[in-house]
Amino acid sequence: MIDEGFEKLVASERPVFEAIIQSRPPHQRLLLKALANEPTRKSLASSYLQRHGLGSIGGVQHSLKQLEELDLIEKDRSTGLWRHVDPVFAIWLKSQTAERV
Repeated sequence: MIDEGFEKLVASERPVFEAIIQSRPPHQRLLLKALANEPTRKSLASSYLQRHGLGSIGGVQHSLKQLEELDLIEKDRSTGLWRHVDPVFAIWLKSQTAERV
């Protein structure tokens, strides 16, 4: 269960997070949501691409590079796991995905 203070933090950052999402092309939005819901070492695996509707390997490679350059995602050097740099942003994205289901 998320405590009230954390919920307030997420809510206070909502305008910033919405601006980030709205400024990204659709494919990058999909990848950001996928990584929020399922950080992965195998971002190019066909099962991951299909599960998240990410399309081609080339498109994912391009989006990974761009999002990494924007410091929105990172590849953990020790585990090889692709994940969000800001865990609060990832939690907000997960909550947005859950609300729409």
